[in-house]
Amino acid sequence: MGEEVEMTDDKPWRLADLIFEPMGDDRRERATIDGVVIVRQDGRYSITAPEQEWSNIDEHEVDSALNFPFNLRAAGK
Repeated sequence: MGEEVEMTDDKPWRLADLIFEPMGDDRRERATIDGVVIVRQDGRYSITAPEQEWSNIDEHEVDSALNFPFNLRAAGK
């Protein structure tokens, strides 16, 4: 399983901070942040959070997508 990356409420979650680990096949890698799962495959990303799900996004969209669950948690929701 992917390594749990420690993030804080005062620092937004960013793709550059993630540590991806192989998922057992040669194509997919996974990182997690506080229960949010980010999967990378062939240069595309999927993000699964309890509040929302994104699929088939490119690396330029990842930080924006991660802002949603980060902001909810920072607000204590």
